[in-house]
Amino acid sequence: MSVFKEGDTALLIDSKGRKYLIYLKKDAIFSFHRGNVQINDIIGKPDGLKITSSMGEKLIAFRPTLEEYILKMKRGAQIIYPKDISRILTLLDVFPGAKVFEAGTGSGALTLYLLRAVGTAGKVISYEKREDFHERAKINIEKFISPDLKDALILKNKDLSEGIDEIDFDRAILDLTEPWLFLDKVLAVLKPGGILGCYLTTVLQIYSLMEEFEKNYSDTLYKIGIFELLERKWEKEGLSLRPALRMVAHTGFIVIFRKLS
Repeated sequence: MSVFKEGDTALLIDSKGRKYLIYLKKDAIFSFHRGNVQINDIIGKPDGLKITSSMGEKLIAFRPTLEEYILKMKRGAQIIYPKDISRILTLLDVFPGAKVFEAGTGSGALTLYLLRAVGTAGKVISYEKREDFHERAKINIEKFISPDLKDALILKNKDLSEGIDEIDFDRAILDLTEPWLFLDKVLAVLKPGGILGCYLTTVLQIYSLMEEFEKNYSDTLYKIGIFELLERKWEKEGLSLRPALRMVAHTGFIVIFRKLS
């Protein structure tokens, strides 16, 4: 049976479904608007624990899923949302043992999913030019990653304009404002048949990327497509079953290419 240990991360969910990500430290107290929770009451107890705060609020303690973790972890840069990450992983066909290059580590959300996908036999090498984002990503990743995956990750505080030190990548993903400026550098280290993805948030960025592709890279890249995902939840209340009042609509575009030999 899996039990919470000191140093673990736990997700507390209150009676209204609000979620709180906490780090378990012996003798510490988690305080929120509905009272206090003694961390010692969680350590040594099993996943799915029901507990009560000092003000009588009922909570459940779970080990957070990766999606729950990235949505609640501290951020430097804005994260790529899980709905887009799931499609990136499938469009890039990230497989166990793959060698993946990422530019734009940000807060580390996509990096964590890439690590899980490539496994211990793979490698994820991620560049981030901003030192503050790089340091925040390191902390976020270290708090969630399993020890056996540490050797599969290389994080660098480096600007992509300085070039890429490694070669022979199976996959690459660019989460940058102007990815079209770096296509030559990425293509130089991507294997023939390798898949390149670009994550962008605006239509003007898509236009600029496709203009560069059509003018200078149509002989070296094959365009798979441009994708956008919308996510809508549904709710059941009594006899009513309807779409939720809020939905996760536009968050970004995913552009996918394959390298020609």
